[in-house]
Amino acid sequence: MILSFFGLIATAGFLALSMDLGVVAVYKVRLQNVADSAALAAAQEISIALEEISDQLSQGDVQGDVQDANLYAQGEARTMAEYVAELNGAYIDPDIDVTFGQRVLDETTGVASINWDVSPFNAVKVVVRRDNPNPDAPDAKLDMFFAKMFGDDQVALRAEAIAYIDARDLVVVMDFSGSMVYDSLWRSDTLNKLGQQAVDDGLYDIWEDLGSPTYGNLQFNNDWATFSGQPASGPIPHIEVTWKNREVYIESTKDLSNVVLQFTDGTTHKFDNLDTNPSLTGSFSYYNKKIATAWVKSGSNESGDGPGYGERFEFYNYDNLREALGLNGVSYPYPSGSWNDFIYYCLYDNEVNRANYEFKFGMMNMVHYWLDSKMSYSKTPELWKTRHYPFNAVKSGGSLLCDYLDGLDFGDHLGLVTYDTYHRVESTLVPDGWVEESVDISATPITDNYAAIDTIQRHKQAAHYYNTTNIGGGLFDAIDLLDEHSRYGSQKTILLMTDGNANTSDSNWSVPADFDWNELTDYDGDGIADYTTSDYHKLYTFVRVKEAVDKGYTIHTMSVGANADRSFMQAVAFAGDGIAIDVPGGTTVAEMEGQMIEAFARIAAKVPPPKLMNSEAP
Repeated sequence: MILSFFGLIATAGFLALSMDLGVVAVYKVRLQNVADSAALAAAQEISIALEEISDQLSQGDVQGDVQDANLYAQGEARTMAEYVAELNGAYIDPDIDVTFGQRVLDETTGVASINWDVSPFNAVKVVVRRDNPNPDAPDAKLDMFFAKMFGDDQVALRAEAIAYIDARDLVVVMDFSGSMVYDSLWRSDTLNKLGQQAVDDGLYDIWEDLGSPTYGNLQFNNDWATFSGQPASGPIPHIEVTWKNREVYIESTKDLSNVVLQFTDGTTHKFDNLDTNPSLTGSFSYYNKKIATAWVKSGSNESGDGPGYGERFEFYNYDNLREALGLNGVSYPYPSGSWNDFIYYCLYDNEVNRANYEFKFGMMNMVHYWLDSKMSYSKTPELWKTRHYPFNAVKSGGSLLCDYLDGLDFGDHLGLVTYDTYHRVESTLVPDGWVEESVDISATPITDNYAAIDTIQRHKQAAHYYNTTNIGGGLFDAIDLLDEHSRYGSQKTILLMTDGNANTSDSNWSVPADFDWNELTDYDGDGIADYTTSDYHKLYTFVRVKEAVDKGYTIHTMSVGANADRSFMQAVAFAGDGIAIDVPGGTTVAEMEGQMIEAFARIAAKVPPPKLMNSEAP
């Protein structure tokens, strides 16, 4: 009986201990769940604040705006953590139990650490406590049941959780093809969208960006060429003829006797009994014919070309045209092109004709000539300074992206890949007489040196290297760059930007055996591709998309311009588990610029969803 008595007491003790331990265990799990939920909800408020501020950003104080949003998110995060805890029957003091810090990845090892109370904040710690000895407090210690027999009335419980926003290794893949200048040209689609005045004004801005240069007697506005005859001497007059293609305007220091016009088809028309300073054009059977040569008889001048034929003015002669424009003896300013080539462009180019500037000469036509015919850096190196579109809008967005990431300071790293006919990682900028800045990040081409990335991209121009569009090639280099230089533990993200269709590919590629077009582009999950194409170059792009997807990389897309294949870009983003942003271009250059900046801001603000860890260990 004695042994049974003591055994019963021991059994009761063990029973009390086990039951109370079970209650404690249940409460610990419950508190941990509350801490986890509250931490994730609090961290999500940081993401929400950043997304909201992205809609308001312009190229002003971007860094200040981002930091203000981060500070604002603290209060919202504290409120949210308290609310989530309350919903789950728990208590936290938001001023004490919610702590913010900055999580950083070691660039060499990829090991993460958190610096608490260091901003900007991308990590939140939430502590849920039941440790108050006051039994009436909302965070009172947990009451024991059977353990009270042993004098243990209450037990203190505590759980904590840390939620954080991952650092990104983000590679921007930019379209450097020739079509990135189309919105600054007198193309029919551009004139229909923007109107000619907007294009003309844009050409003026570009001219100003180049320093408002003039050559010979060329001013900005296009004008007719005026041919100056021999100097006045005795009975010999001085004559000036302004050539207007199908019309000539004549001024002479003496009265005119007659004028003979020869047209480009070889026919001639003679005019007698002329007024002072006449404007002459073909009439009747000569109507609307282009004038090639004019003989002006005034005073006692003679050309020797026939009786009554005065001084001869040949208009389709390049030496004479250069003389009329004051360009003889003036050096052409850039490595590719010539005054004769420019003159030919003014006479015969279709876009110049469309704008009604055919047979006129000025810096407006000159700027258009550079953009249209000599757009690459090797031909006209200073175009990188200019506001040509849509490329300048892309560069403005790229600068905002760099400013945003710098202000965000979440440990994101950025790389830059460009593509045209070919593709390359951009990591250097070398002074060469046209560019003064120097950049070399080749050792770490995915970097937190955002200023270096911005400097490189700002010193580029449309068709900087080549002209066509190899989207798949750009993806190839982006994937390779992430493979070689991204950090362990970071989210790998690609932003693919294009203004049109893929029209070239790398040679010697083949479709992988496991390539499944239907799976990649099946939006609704019915096993059938919602975007189909037989385009060889788009197929190559999707081969690269699958390669990125298989590696777990996210692909966001940005469609730029009125003629972009938006369905194609949506399919790429769908396959890459990213977002597809449409930048239609608007009806003005300002709208285009604003849309591009907003698009880059959305990408910058698209931070990864918060993750959870139960300790400060990575």
